[in-house]
Amino acid sequence: MKAVVFLEPNRLVIEDRPVPEIGECDALVKVHACGVCGTDLHIFAGEHIVKFPVVPGHEFSGEIAAVGDRVTNLHVGDRVTIDPNIVCGTCRFCARGEIHLCENLTAVGVNYDGGFAEYCRVPAAQAYKVPDSVSLDEAAFAEPLACCIHGIDRARVRPGSHVVVLGAGSVGLLMVQLARSAGARVIVSEPDERKRRLAAQLGAAVQIDPQTHDVRAEVFQITDVGADVVIESAGRAQTAELAPKLARRGGTILQFGVVSPHEMVQISPYDVFYRELTIVGSFVNPFTHARAVEMLASKQVQVMPLVTHRFGLDEAAKALETASGRDAIKVQIVSG
Repeated sequence: MKAVVFLEPNRLVIEDRPVPEIGECDALVKVHACGVCGTDLHIFAGEHIVKFPVVPGHEFSGEIAAVGDRVTNLHVGDRVTIDPNIVCGTCRFCARGEIHLCENLTAVGVNYDGGFAEYCRVPAAQAYKVPDSVSLDEAAFAEPLACCIHGIDRARVRPGSHVVVLGAGSVGLLMVQLARSAGARVIVSEPDERKRRLAAQLGAAVQIDPQTHDVRAEVFQITDVGADVVIESAGRAQTAELAPKLARRGGTILQFGVVSPHEMVQISPYDVFYRELTIVGSFVNPFTHARAVEMLASKQVQVMPLVTHRFGLDEAAKALETASGRDAIKVQIVSG
């Protein structure tokens, strides 16, 4: 089979490898589509904990090609999406139900070879069947959507609230739709005009160009007191530093975007104290993958308008380059 292999930071090759052998509790997935995530870019740049060499890719869908002897919930031909995050189930955090904070957390596409390949071996428990109403292209969005659902849960977005989304990339546009579905009025800050237009189509009531407007002044003019919730989805130090300044007294800031671990921002502890701000993080997708599949099936969230580029496995280098640029929203690598 063909596979994209990250040999070391900033170096990849396309290899011809044997189809993975599976264990008795595994499933072999014939990969159809795999999204290129910001985490993949961080891995490629050497900014994320990973053991090289590795086949990346954790946002993928496909069909079951084989199952292990002890697998009863899946059958050859089943259409599936994969939750890549594998927990131990026995550490102190798993015992508390905080599985995403597992002390022994591993992931397909990070610790194990992932979806940038024609076939991928996964634990059968990580595969979720996809209903007929969901295409495999759509199903490749289940993992990022599940992460966004967890973020919305963490931010406690409520009907009637004002929500500011900083950045209208693929994650920001998923957040727009989820916040709108929760009954919020959504304000988006995004420098790219095309992305602002798409945000409007997907439910953002207000779109601000931060290159030509003072985002804080605009938000306070609209809300009088500031936003109830500010979602940082751009993954940039500048927007992470801006986010608390947009919140109302008692507001919540959700740090969702993956800012480089080498970046630092300035936040006033007194401001957090005096305005009683709540700053929360959101990490992966605990118990939300099934909800994501259900939202895709019910069409509560539109994902295909987010796909701007598609590449084959042989074009992986170009796919990564495109995904790191401002023109792309969601890049998919297609092998099926």
